[in-house]
Amino acid sequence: MNLDEKEGFSLESSEDDFLIRKIVLTHDPDGRYLDSELLLQAVENVLCSAATADVSDLYNDGAIVEVVGSEESLEHIIYKISLEMLVRCSADSNLHTKTMVLLHMLGKYSWDAKVVLILASLATSCGECWLIKQSYPYNHLAASAGLHKQYPSDLNILRIQFKALRMLASTMVELAKCFIKFEKLPMKEALLDYEAMALTKTQIYIATYRIFKGSLEFSSQTIDFIAMNQEKISQTTAIAAWGLSYMVPRLRRLCNDLIKQVDLCHDQIETKLYKKLLDISGKPHEDNREVVQMLFAVKDEIPLKDCSSQAQVNISDLEKKVVIILVSTPELLPVDQIQLLEQRTHNHHYRKNIGRSYEIVWVPIPTSNTWTFFQKRTFNLLSNSLPCLCIRKPWLLNSAVLKFIRQEWNYKKQHPLMVALDWKGMVSNYNAIDMVFIWGSKAFPFSTSKEKELWKEQNWSLKFLLDCVDPLLLKWVDEGRNFCLYGSDDLYWTREFNSRMDEIRNAGLNFQVINIDRKSPSESVHNNLASTDQANLYDAQKLTQSKKFWLRLESMKRSILRMENTASDNRILKEVLWLLEMNDNSKSWVLIGNENSVDAIKLQEMEVIECLDRFPVWREHVGKMGLVKAIKTATKPHLSGGS
Repeated sequence: MNLDEKEGFSLESSEDDFLIRKIVLTHDPDGRYLDSELLLQAVENVLCSAATADVSDLYNDGAIVEVVGSEESLEHIIYKISLEMLVRCSADSNLHTKTMVLLHMLGKYSWDAKVVLILASLATSCGECWLIKQSYPYNHLAASAGLHKQYPSDLNILRIQFKALRMLASTMVELAKCFIKFEKLPMKEALLDYEAMALTKTQIYIATYRIFKGSLEFSSQTIDFIAMNQEKISQTTAIAAWGLSYMVPRLRRLCNDLIKQVDLCHDQIETKLYKKLLDISGKPHEDNREVVQMLFAVKDEIPLKDCSSQAQVNISDLEKKVVIILVSTPELLPVDQIQLLEQRTHNHHYRKNIGRSYEIVWVPIPTSNTWTFFQKRTFNLLSNSLPCLCIRKPWLLNSAVLKFIRQEWNYKKQHPLMVALDWKGMVSNYNAIDMVFIWGSKAFPFSTSKEKELWKEQNWSLKFLLDCVDPLLLKWVDEGRNFCLYGSDDLYWTREFNSRMDEIRNAGLNFQVINIDRKSPSESVHNNLASTDQANLYDAQKLTQSKKFWLRLESMKRSILRMENTASDNRILKEVLWLLEMNDNSKSWVLIGNENSVDAIKLQEMEVIECLDRFPVWREHVGKMGLVKAIKTATKPHLSGGS
C-alpha cells in the first residue's frame, strides 16, 4: 500500500515517518458514524468541569448519541474500551505498545470518533475517583464513598498529581475539539490544497497517538494511587506529577499547531467556496446537483430533512426538480404569512397537477453568524411542523455560503426570499415569494418569465381577488352570487351600513356581505356584526384569512411594479391601489359585484350610505340590468365619486 498516496504526509524525520505509517496502518474505517461533538460535551462535563460533574452525566448526556453502522450500543462500546484500557494498564508491555493495541481496536472509526471514544472510556473508568477527589472536602457522602473504596484518607497529598491530571485532560479535550472542527469542514477533499490537507492530517495522526498515550497514562496513574497505601503515595506523588506535566506541554504545542492549521484550512475553504459559488451560479449545468451541493455545503452527507415526516433527504432527491430556497431568520415569517405560504403551496389545488416537480427548502440564517439557544429552539419547533424541506443543521452552513446569500442574492433579515433554481441549477427568480402568494402552485416553475406570462393572461375579477380568502367564497363566486366586500374602523358607519343591508335583505335581494379588515374589529363592532343575519353576513371574526387578503394585495402591487407596469395602463394595479389606499387611510369602503361584472362598484365613506338609501330606485332594475349596472344607473347623478 502506498501510504503517501493514500493519506499524504509532511514529515521532519524518518522516526516520525515510521511512527505515522504505523498509526495509519491501524486505520481501516468502515463507515461507522457517531456525533462526536455531542459525546465530547458529555466527556468534558466529567473530566474538566467543577465538582458538580457526575460520571452518570456521560450516559445521560450521551444517551441520544447513536453509533450508526454498529450493532453495539455506545454504552457497550465504551465499556469494552474501558476494560481494554484497564487490562493494558496492568500489563508489563511499554506504553507505546499499549497505545498501538488501542489504536488497532478503534481502527473502524473516524479520527475524531477514535479520540472522543477513548476520552469517554477514560471518563467512565476514572470519573468516579475524579468526582470523589473534587467533592470529598465538603461532601460527607463523597468522603464516605472514598473510605468504602479504600481511597487514601488524605487526598490533599495528591493535589499536585490531580492538578497535572486536570491539565492533561483539559488539553486532550481541546485537541479533540480541533479534530471535530476539521471533520466538520465542508468539501475538504475538493477545495483544500494538497499541502494543507497533508499537513493537517499528519498533525491529526500524531495528536491521536498522543491522546491515546496520554489517556493510558492518566488511567494508569489513577489506578496506581487507588492501590497504594498512604506512605507510598507520598513518596511517588512528585514523580508521577512530573511525568504527567511533561506530557502536557507536548500536547499543548500539538494543540496550538493544529488550531492554526485548521483555521488555515477553514479560511482556504471559505475563499475557494465563495469563488466556486460565483463561478457556477451563472452557468447552466446538466442538472442542479453541483449548485445545490455547494449551497448546502456541510460535512453531513445528508444535509436535508422533510419537516413533516422528519425523514432525511439526500441532495440527489432534488435532481431534475425546481428548487425554491426559502431564506429567512430562524423565526421564519409572521404566523399569517406562514399560513398563507402553506395554503398557496402545500394545500393548493394546483399542486396535484404538478406533483413533486418542485421542492421548497427552508434555509434559516440568523442576524449574526452565531446561533443562540433561543434561535435553535425556535428552528427545531418550526422545522418539525412545516410542509417543506429544510437544512437539518443550519448552524453548520459555511460562512462563505452565508456571505454569498447576503451579497449575491441581496438577502436582508427583514425581507425573506424565495430564490427559484431551475432544474439546471440556474437562478430563474431572485424572489418568487410574491408569485407564490398571488398564484400559489399555479406559478410553477416560479421563474421571472412565468411571472410576466401570468400577468399577461390575468384579468381582474372577483374570483382572482378572493382566491386566498376562503374556498367557500370561491364556491359562491362560481354560483354567480352577488358580493359586497367592505371594511371600516368606524363603528357608527358600520352600524348604518348593516342597518341598510338588513333592509335590502328583508326586501328579498340576496347579498353575500363580507367584512375584510386588516385589523381585528373592536369588541363593539364584533357585537354589532353578531346581531346581523349570519346566513347572509360572513362574520369577520370567523374570517381568519383577512390578513392574507391584504398580504396578497401587497404582493400584487410589488409584483406588478417589478414588471414595470404603471397605473396608467394596468387595470389590476388601479384596483389594488384603490383597496390598499382605503385600508391604509382607515377609510370606510365597499366593493359590490359578482363574477360576471366587468366593472365592480367601488364606494367610500358616505357614498356607500347614499347608494344604499337609493335602494328603492335601483331595486326595480336589478332583474333586467343586473346588480352592478342597476346601481350605477340609479346612483351616478347623485354620487360625486365611485367606480
